[in-house]
Amino acid sequence: MALVDYLVARDSLPSRRGLAYDYVLAGDGLYLVTENHLLSVRVPAARCTVRGLPPLYPACVLKQGRLPALLWEKIITLAYACAHHEREVLCAVTEGGNGGYRLVVPHQIVDRDNISYRPISDSVLEIHSHHRYRAYFSSTDDADEQRLCLYGVVGRLDSPQPEVALRVGAYGYSLPVPWESVFDGGRDRFRDVSFDQPREARKDDELPH
Repeated sequence: MALVDYLVARDSLPSRRGLAYDYVLAGDGLYLVTENHLLSVRVPAARCTVRGLPPLYPACVLKQGRLPALLWEKIITLAYACAHHEREVLCAVTEGGNGGYRLVVPHQIVDRDNISYRPISDSVLEIHSHHRYRAYFSSTDDADEQRLCLYGVVGRLDSPQPEVALRVGAYGYSLPVPWESVFDGGRDRFRDVSFDQPREARKDDELPH
């Protein structure tokens, strides 16, 4: 088997052939299709219309189910605690016992606007905070987030309506995913910046790296 293969969805999604991932041409564009024991994804690589082929549509499936609400609460509690000191923090969710999940806070070097850490190879989600700044993925995030993994940012932690952004990354491509497809429970007052109505701009919209 090749590391990467190139397929055509003539009737439906073809069987996986590449060891790492496949490029699959479909009626609604070119997709990167891949999976591991935690995630199965179809991420658009190029949007176009190909007449005569069926559409595939983007997809992101957590094979062991959505992450428990308790993990979201722990992530947010830690993010708020660090935001009190205007510090970022990164958390990871990995596979736990009995097919569940567990929260890990990896060793990290943190300053006001930056985090340096060693990625955890078996994480299903890596999420970091931007304390008072908006939730968005920076060019540094784009360069760093190259594995098959869910990634997230929380921000505006000093406001009545804090923010969250989530996406699945797959070998340099990414797809925004709604909070509700990743976590069980409710996100309370957090605004999902990729799927909720936009908010008014603030004068302090300076951005961390």
